[in-house]
Amino acid sequence: MNEQYAAMITELPLFKDYTVHGAQRLLDSGEIKDREPGELLFKAGEPATNVLLVLAGRLEVFVERESEHFVISQVGPGTILGELAVLCGIDRSASVRVMEPSKVLEWEGSVFRHLLFSDAFLSERIFRQSLRTVIEKERSLIASITESHRAERQKADSQK
Repeated sequence: MNEQYAAMITELPLFKDYTVHGAQRLLDSGEIKDREPGELLFKAGEPATNVLLVLAGRLEVFVERESEHFVISQVGPGTILGELAVLCGIDRSASVRVMEPSKVLEWEGSVFRHLLFSDAFLSERIFRQSLRTVIEKERSLIASITESHRAERQKADSQK
């Protein structure tokens, strides 16, 4: 079964050009877990102790503010989750819930850090993807703020 997952990992965009042997090393360093719909995998504000690679299924990344539920994204196979919090030693910034039956490869934080420190190829890919995610979130936030200000101006103009 692990051979099947190793082959699957090499087909994910994040691991393009990765060898089956390299993928097997990733599998051997973590644990494959089945996750069921509704299961909460990360909770915002809690300490970051592990990192996930989504192998199959769909997960929802969200935050709750003032009793409101805000979906940040829905993610599927090939997505790494929790890496920045683990690497930075900070609490989770968002929560993650399972949307449909899923399989994830889970690494303990210390094991994940060791993987990155011992494999420059993996480190480059993970950091590149993580920075893209941060930049996309920043752009989304800026767009949201801009739209909010635009709506406030239009409301004020219409009340004149």
